Amino acid sequence: MPLLNPTTHIRQRELGFTLVEIMVGMVIAMLGIIIMMQMMSVFEGQKRTTTGGDDAQNSGAIALYGIQLNIQQAGYCFSTGASAVQPTHATVGALRPVMINVATLASNAIRDANTDTILVSYGNDACPPESASGVAAAATMVMQAYAVLNGNLMQCDYLATDCALPASWTQIAGDVISLKAECNANQSVRVALVTMNRQLEKTPVTAAAPTWSGATAINLTAAPVDAAATALAASAASAAWQFYRYKSFETLTPIRNTLWSGGTGC
Repeated sequence: MPLLNPTTHIRQRELGFTLVEIMVGMVIAMLGIIIMMQMMSVFEGQKRTTTGGDDAQNSGAIALYGIQLNIQQAGYCFSTGASAVQPTHATVGALRPVMINVATLASNAIRDANTDTILVSYGNDACPPESASGVAAAATMVMQAYAVLNGNLMQCDYLATDCALPASWTQIAGDVISLKAECNANQSVRVALVTMNRQLEKTPVTAAAPTWSGATAINLTAAPVDAAATALAASAASAAWQFYRYKSFETLTPIRNTLWSGGTGC
């Protein structure tokens, strides 16, 4: 068998890759890039979902803890001995330590639809209950209001500002979309908060709204969503709020001062 001409063999090696080989290599490279990009996209989505869930959990836990502390303080200086003294305020009338959904906080300008408001009242260390009435209550009483507005938990100093104005409210926690409250046996308050993970999912991930132990159901139909969620909901025949994930928090807080004095707490 004749041997190849060495010169011809060297020339064949110098010709390089054929067009078919180059195209096959390009296809393999493109497939590899596509797979890597898809993996990065999936990983990034999972990371955002996890991070958003952690943020929502922290916001809800911290916000509920703050409300709980104020409710535990409610009713201080409302009574002395067996003779109960009920302070009053001009726009509310006879105060109870905790008041849920008072008329002066019912405006949709300061709270989102389907959410409750809480008004917590107590005295400071220099609080003689007999003088805590009318305008004079500002010197000895503390009244803090809580509401949810535009997906945030808000707080208002009822005695220092006009809480009927949205500008009087201060945000204390983000991504809180529902506040529910209920008086329990006139001596404790059941409170539930629902927080929202702002990561928009491509498919509905929440079939039903979170539940709590109160009598009124949690309603998320007015939850703040973006235009992308509205568009997805229209194509999927689902509600826009169902494309987000939620966390719920609930507590039953005793109104300690009224338990000790035997008064009405809420």
